[in-house]
Amino acid sequence: MVEYLEQRRFPRMSVSDPSYRVCFQIQNRRIEGGRLANLSASGCGLEVQMPEVRHLDTGLVLEHFYLDHPNLPYVPLQATVIRILGKVVGKTQGYALVGVDFSLITPFVQGLIQDHVSTCLVAVES
Repeated sequence: MVEYLEQRRFPRMSVSDPSYRVCFQIQNRRIEGGRLANLSASGCGLEVQMPEVRHLDTGLVLEHFYLDHPNLPYVPLQATVIRILGKVVGKTQGYALVGVDFSLITPFVQGLIQDHVSTCLVAVES
């Protein structure tokens, strides 16, 4: 049996703190109140409420994507939806997990996110 290990470019942290929020825009519609489920310097996982998930699909580019946390850079990013888990026909309550990759991110901002993730991961290990 062959095991495939998931390879990531950057370490990823799981997020349970509700102060990690995101907001973004889809087709001129502002989506606020998304919560981060995980974060890395190359992308993140979001919990998005079902009424908003119906507007999402893989490959969709999310404009004006902001990581809303005091220890993260609050700058407009662009993110591309790469997966949606939990989007099921007829499901109207709860949330889906949406995975996004950051695109058009500067090395400086990516470094700030990576430093934050690394610091949080070290704190968890201590």
